[in-house]
Amino acid sequence: MQKSMVSLRNINRGMAAILLLSSTFASHAAMLTAGSPPSSAPTTFLDTKTGKIEGFMPDVAREVAKREKLDVDFSAVPFPTLIQSVISGKIDMIVAGMTPTPAREKFISYSQEVTAFGDGLIVRDDNKQKYTDWKDFKGQTIGSPSGTDYAQKLINSGIAKEVKLYDSPADMTRDLQLGRIAGGLSDYPILKAQEKAGMLKGLHVVEGYQPMAVSPMAFGVKKGNDVLLAKINDALNAMKADGTLATLKSKWNMPQ
Repeated sequence: MQKSMVSLRNINRGMAAILLLSSTFASHAAMLTAGSPPSSAPTTFLDTKTGKIEGFMPDVAREVAKREKLDVDFSAVPFPTLIQSVISGKIDMIVAGMTPTPAREKFISYSQEVTAFGDGLIVRDDNKQKYTDWKDFKGQTIGSPSGTDYAQKLINSGIAKEVKLYDSPADMTRDLQLGRIAGGLSDYPILKAQEKAGMLKGLHVVEGYQPMAVSPMAFGVKKGNDVLLAKINDALNAMKADGTLATLKSKWNMPQ
């Protein structure tokens, strides 16, 4: 009888250990690692006061995680390295103002559209040229964040004298202020947010400029991660239906 009691205690301890390990694994499996550029407000940015990633796309991602009972942890990842980061497994999800393109879709899968906007143009205040579209860049040196689809379109067009690519929006802005480039392209909402915050000293957003294209923005995951992609899309469908996505767009002054 005593041996049976000892055996029973051992079995119970073993089951408790298994349950503890299962709980730990489940908790780990529910953690979602997201990568976001730290300097692309209002789409994504690093709040230096709190040390947290904020912005429109992170807010949407947090709501997606909440609805799908996931924990999300954000890492600051420069835009040009986002795709490689998700391919290598450093992050599970790209949370940025990224446009699905055939070239990118060779490596990652995208969710349905979250929002859509085009490129905007900034120039120096003393630049009196009228810019209506990208054809007005003929013979000029234009700057753009590296890895953007509109930068590649401009390069392929051959209309500009040179297209300088930047890893940091601040570097592009500084070169523009110094007269090293004639204009700078970036996501229109980002440029407007910088202008509103007083970050474009001696520069302004050209309101008459028509973007090269208005492109959709979506979340990205590694090819084959269909389970996570389905969860993201299910949550986005619900957010569109109940108005939550529209509310977040209004909060961050994003196009409806």
